[in-house]
Amino acid sequence: MSNRKIAVSVALALGLPFAAAHAATPFVGPYVGAQIGYSIYDVNSRLTDTSIPETFTVDGISASGAEGGLYGGWGMKPSANTYAGVEVEFNWSGAEHTSTSVDPVGTVTGKIEDKYNYGISGRLGWLPSSNTLLYVRAGWQRVNLEYSGSAYGIGGSLDRDHDGFRLGLGAEVALTGDWLLRMDYAHTWYDDKTLGAAPVSVKFEPDNDVFRIGIARQF
Repeated sequence: MSNRKIAVSVALALGLPFAAAHAATPFVGPYVGAQIGYSIYDVNSRLTDTSIPETFTVDGISASGAEGGLYGGWGMKPSANTYAGVEVEFNWSGAEHTSTSVDPVGTVTGKIEDKYNYGISGRLGWLPSSNTLLYVRAGWQRVNLEYSGSAYGIGGSLDRDHDGFRLGLGAEVALTGDWLLRMDYAHTWYDDKTLGAAPVSVKFEPDNDVFRIGIARQF
C-alpha cells in the first residue's frame, strides 16, 4: 500500500506542475475548432447591353443566411500581453437571395447563393488578462457563388469564385482545460465577376459581413 501511495504521489508531483504550466499559457500553440454564425452579402450588379447601348445598375442586393465551418491555426505570445498567429478556415453557407418577377408572358427568377468559402488570415492581439484575447485579423478569402435564373421556362446556373480581402476583429476567452471560446466579426471586399458575353453582360461585385461564435481545442 505504501508503494502505491508513493507512486501516486510521484505521479501527482510530476503531473500537477505540467498542468499548471499549461494552463498558465493559453493561446500558445496549435488549435482546431468549429464555428457557427450568420452571413450577409451586399451585391452590386451592372447590366450592360452594347446593342442599345444602355447600362442598368442595381445596388444593395442582399443575400443572407446561416453559416458554419471549421478553423485551425497556430499562435504565439511575443510578450506577456501580445499575440500573433495564423489561421485557416472552411465554411458552408446558407446565404442566398432570390428575386421573382411576374408579367403577362410568364415568370422571371434570379438567385445568388453562397456554396462555400475558405481563406487564410493573420491575427494580432492584446491580452488584458491571462485568459482573455482581443484581436484583429487580416487575410485572403475565396467564396464560390452560384448565379442561377430562369425566364419563361428556360434557365441555367453558373458558379464563380470571388477572391477578396478580409478584415475582422474578435474576442477569445480561455476556458477550463484547453478550450477556447470566441466571438468574431469580419468584413470581406470581394472582386467582381462578369457573366454573359456581348451584347449583354452582367457584372456582380459582392461584399460580405459575417458574425460568428466558435469553440476550439488547444493542443
